[in-house]
Amino acid sequence: MNGFYNVIKPIGWTSSDLVVKIRGILRKRTGNKVKIGHLGTLDPLATGVLGVAVGSATKLFDHFLTKRKTYIATCVLGKSTDTLDSAGQVTEVAPVPILSDDDLREALSRFRGEISQIPPLYSAKSVDGTRAYRLASKGVEIVLKPCTVTIYSIELLSRESNDAFRFLVECSGGTYIRSLCRDLGMALGLPAYMSALERTRNGMMRVEDAVTLERIEADISDGFVTLETFGKTLETADFSEEYRFKFDNGVKQPSSLPNGLVRVIVGGGFYGIGQVADGEIRMIARDL
Repeated sequence: MNGFYNVIKPIGWTSSDLVVKIRGILRKRTGNKVKIGHLGTLDPLATGVLGVAVGSATKLFDHFLTKRKTYIATCVLGKSTDTLDSAGQVTEVAPVPILSDDDLREALSRFRGEISQIPPLYSAKSVDGTRAYRLASKGVEIVLKPCTVTIYSIELLSRESNDAFRFLVECSGGTYIRSLCRDLGMALGLPAYMSALERTRNGMMRVEDAVTLERIEADISDGFVTLETFGKTLETADFSEEYRFKFDNGVKQPSSLPNGLVRVIVGGGFYGIGQVADGEIRMIARDL
């Protein structure tokens, strides 16, 4: 099996929990040990789209990491927590004045475009080779460097109360929505944290097309997108049969296609996914 699942991650599960579960299902059904990995972490309290790559498709991790993502988040004003979400300990409380929808829209508008944000202390960022959340949980004082991310669009969806609102955001890979909620609060002069998060899109993967874990347990082909099907969304590089041996041995070939991922056809059949860079194509994921 070489391809992808677009899975709905349940609340309370880590992304790794879901990967372990699916690996067990595939091993039980196929009798084989299957290489598998997720394509972009979701926090345990988050739900929604989680891409899971199987087989050689796991080599496309970097491609999905940079893709645009869309989220629906709930931001609570008047309190902050050490984790920047509802799982953490409250660190600050402040009264919330009466805020209009226009007040919230104005604050949201400040974050459109390229912005700098500091990741949460409780995150998977590496600090001298150790995950930041491990150090933070031990009480170690750490300082994370700001990251530059892009907010393509952000809009108010609804008010939960005067103290909480839901918003929709489309952003670049690497954006922390918990940090965005914190910074939205700062723009309003208030502490804030994220109380709920749903990822509705990750690149080509949309929540409308996602399947539940229960459906995969019932039928491992349910919702599975093969590497060949994924390749149909890309430009095609067509080679004669004589090139098979060269690709099998990792030899790059000239290509006039634009830089990026391409579908590679060899001898009239699908061979795998390659990457064009500086006029050359190299294979990334072969359909073995």
